[in-house]
Amino acid sequence: MALQSSGAISLNDIAGEFGGSTPHSLSEYYRNGGLVTANNTNVPTSGTIDFADFYGAVKSVVVTLSNGNTNQNASTLFGSNFTTNIPKILIIPSGAEIGATGLNNVNRAITVPSGMAGTLDIQNSGTISGAGGEGGDGSPMTGGTGGSAIFIASSGVTVTNSGTIRGGGGGGGKGNGGSPGSNGHIDGALQCYGGAGGAGGDGGDGQGYGTSAQNGTSGSPGSPRTASGNYGSDNVPLCNLFGGPWSNGSPGTPGGNGGSFGAGGSNASPGGNGGPAGKYIELSGVSYTLSNSGTLTGNAP
Repeated sequence: MALQSSGAISLNDIAGEFGGSTPHSLSEYYRNGGLVTANNTNVPTSGTIDFADFYGAVKSVVVTLSNGNTNQNASTLFGSNFTTNIPKILIIPSGAEIGATGLNNVNRAITVPSGMAGTLDIQNSGTISGAGGEGGDGSPMTGGTGGSAIFIASSGVTVTNSGTIRGGGGGGGKGNGGSPGSNGHIDGALQCYGGAGGAGGDGGDGQGYGTSAQNGTSGSPGSPRTASGNYGSDNVPLCNLFGGPWSNGSPGTPGGNGGSFGAGGSNASPGGNGGPAGKYIELSGVSYTLSNSGTLTGNAP
């Protein structure tokens, strides 16, 4: 709970907010000195310090993530403090990568759900990576959307980025199936059937946390034409003799390649479209504040 904004403040009041060892002295309570958190900008980091510097001061709750953490939810990380009106700080240190697992936009590396009270500053000096989009495989033909790195559904969030925040790559589109071959002569005694078209190749998955972008697969070859009837080994020669368009099926087309971080998947040609890249930050009906000196890769909010 924040200290009062006017009137007398005692050392006991300050110690009640920020802790410390007895006997207390103001010299314990410089900002960023181990007790007073960085959000209290009126409190000096050194030199002259006064009780009035602590009007409105409040201890923020700080959570630091570690390399390899995945699918992090701010409500879980901050517990009961998530719905308490106090400042919160989420730190991703340099050298740490936080990621979303799976495919498409099902999981996000960091989720800030609705219902937060107070403020949250996401301070990223590392890397935050979304999941890749799934390649089209026929259900549907289009490639999946790359996953967002951060999802925000509460107001009061600031993202301070000096590292990298990147949406996942989109999945490649699935290739079209090949055309069936043409039938030749067909009667009750001789059937000259064209071959079936080959299946289209699957699209490649997009690049995501812990995974590289995948190339689409080749289309399957078409089936050969067939001859059946009452003439045994002479069925094929007779189909050739009758002539006409009797032909093999054509191969399916290759699937499109998955996109790298922040890039859409490739369209199959012809075939399904590639999926779009994920967003570096995805918003759900709220606004946020961005302070960026690092790298943002992917679609904007």
